[in-house]
Amino acid sequence: MIPYPFIKPSDDFFEPNQRLKIKKHFDVSKVSKILIRGIDPLGDIAIASAFYRETRRLFPQAYIAVMVSPHAAQFLKHCPYIDEVIIFEKKQQWQHIQQLKQQQFDLALLQTGNLRAALMAYLAGIPNRVGFDSDGRGFLLTVQLSCELQNRYRGEDQFDLLRAIGLNPQGVFKREVWLTEEEEGLAAEQWQQLGVSVEQEILAFNPFARVQNRRWSGQNWQKLLRSVLKKGIFPVMFVGPNETEEGKQLLKAWDLSQLPIVETHLMTTAAMLKRVKWVVGTDSGFIHLALAVNKPHVIAIYGLLPVNSSFPIYDKHHRGLIADHLPCAPCYLYKASDQCFNESKCMKEVTAQQVEQAMDSLG
Repeated sequence: MIPYPFIKPSDDFFEPNQRLKIKKHFDVSKVSKILIRGIDPLGDIAIASAFYRETRRLFPQAYIAVMVSPHAAQFLKHCPYIDEVIIFEKKQQWQHIQQLKQQQFDLALLQTGNLRAALMAYLAGIPNRVGFDSDGRGFLLTVQLSCELQNRYRGEDQFDLLRAIGLNPQGVFKREVWLTEEEEGLAAEQWQQLGVSVEQEILAFNPFARVQNRRWSGQNWQKLLRSVLKKGIFPVMFVGPNETEEGKQLLKAWDLSQLPIVETHLMTTAAMLKRVKWVVGTDSGFIHLALAVNKPHVIAIYGLLPVNSSFPIYDKHHRGLIADHLPCAPCYLYKASDQCFNESKCMKEVTAQQVEQAMDSLG
């Protein structure tokens, strides 16, 4: 640990003179209670599993609490690296502030980049607040990082929170998921109900995406699923809450109504994915959950952010596909309201044949 009063960024911190402003020094070795304001989308929190592991390794004696949304809390329920999961409810912000103040945290690591998170940490009296200066919140931070770097793996930005205070996290690509025997048992029951034999090769897929621009074309899904069926591979559609009916409509439109649809608890889904050989989908929470399970071969179809922003491209166990020959790819249409003036051509030009070729290469 770096002794007080100096904090020297770790050697892995990129451009500390350009991207880092330390307004207040503190003794990192004396930190005893840490609040992590986590990122709520499933994909981001799966990526963050490495961050939680490394925070525990670097602060072995500290009390570590993570504040996240109810959905993200499902993923962290059995995380061995944290002592408490605080479920954030927007309507209870003042109660949360009072709770944090009573717990007397001495360090806040703000993964999420919104103003509310920094303001809550400030009002709760947490003396050391480390985070990015996005959303106009830089004045509330004591260790202020600027510019999350888009063209690199998102987990590196999370690790920068630790690097900024002199620590050296390792294994940014090593995701984890924490399952109980009960969840494993429920997964086995689900597979049994589907009548899947031990020898059956399974392809798990999810055709949805948080933003419409990230969806793969129905024509490509139809071609891929019909082709794998001919090869004796069993496709299963996994869906999230409120996606079942639309999933049935899609299968009907593709003339594949015989395929099963599974909607279950998040962690039961993770346990079920340990049984499958391939996972196919767009850049979504489903894909990132599968990468955390680290059992199936994952094939992800990208059209927006660069593949290396969220996919472990160095892992030969998986494939990230993108039509990067297009002049507009990758693009940055984050929001559902963003309009693509190229008719989402990127999501049409990654073909079913390319996905099949990726499956063949992975064996």
